[in-house]
Amino acid sequence: METPTKEASPALQPLPQMQGDTPAPSVLEGAETPIAGPSSTPVPATIKRTYTKKSKAKVEGLMAYTSAFVPGMYNIKIPAGDYLQKERNVDVARQISVARAKQEKIDIEEEKQRKIAKGVEVPEVNPLNYTLIIHPGSRNLRIGRASDFYPKEIPNCIARPIKAVNRGYDPPVPGSRAKRIAERAMEKRQNKKRKNDNEDDVSMNGNGNGNDHGEDGSDDDDGEGEWIDPVDTNIGHLREYLRHRLVQERLATDWKEGTRVKATNAKVKPENLPEHNDPYRIDWTESDNRPFYIGTEALRLPEKAGYKVRYPILQRNFNNRDWSSSQLLLDDISTIIQESLRTELGITPKDYLKYSVVFIIPDHGDRVYVQEMTNLFLTTMAFKEIAVHQEAYCAIFSAGMSSACVVDVGAQSTSVTFVDEGLLNADTRIKLDYGGDDITSALVTILQRSNFPYKELDLARSQDWIMMDNLKNKICTLEEHLVANTPWDFYVLKTEGLTQKYVFRTYDENILAPLIFFDTRLIDFKEKKGHGKFRLWGISDDIVTDDLTSSYEEPTGAMKACTTHLLPPPPAAEISPIENSETSNGDGENKPNANETSHATPEVKTTKESTSAPVPDPNHSQTSTSSTPVPERTAPSVTPVPATTNDQPAPPKHAVPELSAQQIITEASKSPLDAAIAASISMAGTENKAKTAANSILLIGGGSALKGLGSFIADRLPPLLRQKGFPISDVSIVPPPRNLNPRYVSWKGASVMCNLESLSDMWIRRDEWEAIGTRSLKDRYLFY
Repeated sequence: METPTKEASPALQPLPQMQGDTPAPSVLEGAETPIAGPSSTPVPATIKRTYTKKSKAKVEGLMAYTSAFVPGMYNIKIPAGDYLQKERNVDVARQISVARAKQEKIDIEEEKQRKIAKGVEVPEVNPLNYTLIIHPGSRNLRIGRASDFYPKEIPNCIARPIKAVNRGYDPPVPGSRAKRIAERAMEKRQNKKRKNDNEDDVSMNGNGNGNDHGEDGSDDDDGEGEWIDPVDTNIGHLREYLRHRLVQERLATDWKEGTRVKATNAKVKPENLPEHNDPYRIDWTESDNRPFYIGTEALRLPEKAGYKVRYPILQRNFNNRDWSSSQLLLDDISTIIQESLRTELGITPKDYLKYSVVFIIPDHGDRVYVQEMTNLFLTTMAFKEIAVHQEAYCAIFSAGMSSACVVDVGAQSTSVTFVDEGLLNADTRIKLDYGGDDITSALVTILQRSNFPYKELDLARSQDWIMMDNLKNKICTLEEHLVANTPWDFYVLKTEGLTQKYVFRTYDENILAPLIFFDTRLIDFKEKKGHGKFRLWGISDDIVTDDLTSSYEEPTGAMKACTTHLLPPPPAAEISPIENSETSNGDGENKPNANETSHATPEVKTTKESTSAPVPDPNHSQTSTSSTPVPERTAPSVTPVPATTNDQPAPPKHAVPELSAQQIITEASKSPLDAAIAASISMAGTENKAKTAANSILLIGGGSALKGLGSFIADRLPPLLRQKGFPISDVSIVPPPRNLNPRYVSWKGASVMCNLESLSDMWIRRDEWEAIGTRSLKDRYLFY
């Protein structure tokens, strides 16, 4: 049997040759031709080539044309260590700073002993001479050594040329916004009246029906009715309240005297004082093209000099309203402090390394203000160390009290805080956006409506503002028995010419102006605040996350208590038809439950004017001194539960309205002064603490020097405390220590604290600040 022939394997088939090619010699030439089928000769394996050249390692980020080693990128996801990133190792930087401070003291002491051994006389140096206390305010800067009895007070302002680059913006003139609104309203009404008159003329000529226009009377009222200025309306509220107070106190007065005062002031002529008999003459600043002037020199610049005066602190915070950038603002603050130290204390920048700084900050404010000012003192100005303290905490040391409700009335803001046994209660803090400057502005507004004789008054001029501020301190009072036809005088200083003396009269104007502390509707908060042109850095760029939870700038319980009247009442519960049918009688009339009607929630207004209460009614004993609507405490009532059936779905739940943190702070800042004090005392904690706070109200600040303010607060406060559930019948107002100006109380308290050993634990040195930054503030102070 024949074996079938197999086809040649494809691996052994010869390659086809192209025509014209020379056949290549075969490796198997001369050998026997293999027979088709399984081959017995093994096929040689493919030879693997080996390369002797070594490949270079790939390096990322290698620089071209250089042999220098370039390290790779640091892997931030897996750090090798956590130095200064957690609380447990922040103490390392602090220990290094403390050890360095101790070594410096040892070196100084050894140097002193070596000089004594050589017979060199070493003078005794008071360490308080090298401690500076700086208390910046909205109008004045108080600065001095801890060994001084009184600080040096400098106007906290700077004058820059009007044509300077990046000079900023002009501050608003008090009362200018109300004047603009009144002028626009009057112009609009005059145009509308003129248009209506033209239409009436056309209708009388027979081209129209004369009865068509204003048929409902609304257009006639808008075109011809008298426009009422809201400023006059608010002044009327104050005057009506003053009349009720006089009736309560049984003080008789003739209200026709107000008309006589206006008639007398309209006839006043100025009197020129001779130069040799002028006690109010001042030396005006001569302009010599300097880039800036500060303090008193800036305020005494003539108007034609071409400078603009601005204040870098606005309501105890950075003035971002009048500056174009944060760096320019901080540069001006640094310039004011450096010039004040040089002119008042004789300290030059090269000596800053020897001095420590105690910086006084507001009780409630912006944490960025504290952070940037600390960085300014330690980094920019290079002081040795700094300690930060709050105003109320310093005030109790000056007054010698352990517990007090501190009411600090400043120029542009007022703060109320309760300090309990040397510990500041953070929940009792409240900041009000008005102060002594608002009384000055209100006094100008009221006097101008009584024919104020000085017609050229312009509050944009520095000397006119100073003149009216001095006049406020002279004539304003809250003592109602002084309502009478009273003569006063003031002096107008002229840069060119003689000083002019004016004599005018007041009736109740000097009492109406301070009443804005207790009825804030006359204060234009929108004009004062303005719109900030820049945002300070450090708000969201800080890599530290745990210090952002600070309660220093968050709304407090006292602020929330002042804004409860802005929230709408809770929605009434809906009663099902089954319960309605059960409670109805045979005639189809429902009998209301006595318990439900007794606990009906009163309707709360949420208009703009609700931030300040209407004029209290003198016929009610408890509410006669209430300035802010306070919800009464009622017993919890039984809420009817709607019946749920298969046919009726459950009613939707109403969302509880809430105010944002910024809304709470803004609206609480408009509260009357007595309501703010009552809210702060109510948040003191127990009833005994509330009584302690009510019996130790400490009035400080330049605005607290207003005559009659303490007795007025003591008269209005008890009814408000009773409404909040604290039956306190008497309140005690504590004056500042004798022979101490109320403006210097906080500064003097910081001077007392410098004598205590406990202050040594609160210093933040420059090297520690450079190492851990804001963490040092949080570690040292509870309020931050």
